[in-house]
Amino acid sequence: MRTPFILLIILVLTIVSVRAQTQANASDTKAIEALASGWQAAWNNRDAAALSSLLAEEVDFVTVIGPKGWLKGRKEFLEAHAWMLKNIFTESVWTNKETHIKFIRPDLAIARVLWETTGDRVRHRKYGELREGIFTWVVEKKQGNWLIISSQNTENMPVLPGQ
Repeated sequence: MRTPFILLIILVLTIVSVRAQTQANASDTKAIEALASGWQAAWNNRDAAALSSLLAEEVDFVTVIGPKGWLKGRKEFLEAHAWMLKNIFTESVWTNKETHIKFIRPDLAIARVLWETTGDRVRHRKYGELREGIFTWVVEKKQGNWLIISSQNTENMPVLPGQ
């Protein structure tokens, strides 16, 4: 008689735990989606400080520029993006198309943000031509706040003549 009672208690505790985790994931999912929305708003306002506030202090951030665009730390990110927003992306309009989130642990997730921009002044595109790409972010919940701890930005490249 005692074994079924213990099994029932284990079952109830498991259900309660799963329900609590599902509810936490829903609010955490919204918080991570808010990072993407915050990125879009800060970019379109040319606000490098607001962009950098979405990042952990020790962030590793790889831009589409490549190896020279491997920014280490929030300060380096802020300096680079303050310059880029004033010189390359002065008329850029950023739009998030989709955000996909995969939890690794309750406090750690991978977020993929599909984006597009127009109005960029980059060497490999005609001015104003649509650019599309995907961010891969590793995000971590620190002291109740979700922050980007690592980022890889990849741009869909145009087809070259002869390809």
